[in-house]
Amino acid sequence: MTKQYSKFSVFGLGPIGIEILRSAYQTNPHSIIGVIDIDPEKIGNDIGLLINEKQTGLNVVSSIQEVKTNTDHPVALHATGSNLQQVWPQIKELLDHGFSVVSTCEQLSFSWDRYPEIAKEIDDYAKAKRLSVIGTGINPGFIMDTLVICFSTVLTTVNKIIVNRRVDVSKRRIPLQKKVGIGMPKEEFESLAEQNKIGHVGLEESVRLIAYGLNWNLTSVKNTIEPTIAGENITVPLTSLKPGDVNGLHQVSKGKTSNGREICLDLTMSVGINQEDEIIIEGNETQRLIIPNGIFGDTATAAMVINTAKQIDAIRKPGLLTMTDIGLPRNIYQSEFARI
Repeated sequence: MTKQYSKFSVFGLGPIGIEILRSAYQTNPHSIIGVIDIDPEKIGNDIGLLINEKQTGLNVVSSIQEVKTNTDHPVALHATGSNLQQVWPQIKELLDHGFSVVSTCEQLSFSWDRYPEIAKEIDDYAKAKRLSVIGTGINPGFIMDTLVICFSTVLTTVNKIIVNRRVDVSKRRIPLQKKVGIGMPKEEFESLAEQNKIGHVGLEESVRLIAYGLNWNLTSVKNTIEPTIAGENITVPLTSLKPGDVNGLHQVSKGKTSNGREICLDLTMSVGINQEDEIIIEGNETQRLIIPNGIFGDTATAAMVINTAKQIDAIRKPGLLTMTDIGLPRNIYQSEFARI
């Protein structure tokens, strides 16, 4: 069976949305049928100007209603926010216009436990439209959950999972540097942490996605967050740091089952640390996977979103999905008429 390549609209042109647009264009310029953003400085611009490419004749528009969808099963690549309650109206509008949705919204990656009512609403609505909705990325979406679930296949029993991710946030986009509190006084960080207004979003979702994928029943999940502190003067794209300023965070999410199985996800996002991703699985034997220098989140998230969009276009499974529901994630090559 042959199938035409997937058709995408990019919804949201922040730093990650721009990276998604660039990657989608470079993969197949003809796959992009629309680009939507609310920024007046971007609306009306040729998309080529935004990604340092030649002019394409396709301009940024302010609404999905301005995108022609006379194509089979288009997919929206959605990148506007982390809060599920806030992005659901956007996703609903995309579904109303015939788009399945792949979103970078971290809370969408596994929303069934923490946000059951809205998860059911999304699932029911997408099924009624016979379309798919999924949240993915690198973290959450891959390195601290999907890859862990896949890696567990080489053991016959699994008792404990430990994932350590170390990210040098000085090399990342400014919005992420703000999200982890760079440049704040320690007291301000701690106050915001108490109000759940700072930090990486999605770590608990990754714990719960792993448990779902392995069919574990968690009886508790505990989260901790604390600032990391600069020990010297250093300048990053966001600001200049002096000793005592917050230069990142250390965040941990731990899940346990009633029979003693454990998941521990340990994330440090801080200025100047050595980057590395490590997965340790203990069971009938112990297996350890290390990715030196780690996976760079921004470009890899764009690739993850695009390849997941190809996947859900291929399987045509309606409803609110997780990465465990769509088969083995992979880079699906699609020429103009590629075999799926």
